[in-house]
Amino acid sequence: VVGTTDVKGMNGVVVTTNTSAVTGTFGAIQILEDATFSLLTETGASGQAMTGFSISAGTVLYGVFTAYTLSSGKVRAYKA
Repeated sequence: VVGTTDVKGMNGVVVTTNTSAVTGTFGAIQILEDATFSLLTETGASGQAMTGFSISAGTVLYGVFTAYTLSSGKVRAYKA
């Protein structure tokens, strides 16, 4: 379960500005610059993948994310 401390950065954050793969457990991902994911793994998610399209800067994705790779953009991921 993701708590409020998880999305405030009290457990740490990872800022990603490149296309390297990132793994961990994250409670939220904030889009700092319009971003496109080539991989976004979310626990408990169903439906179509959140990859291959641009997500606008300022958007915050909430969930339990365990891996991501950007094809463009910049994000700040909050450790759960």
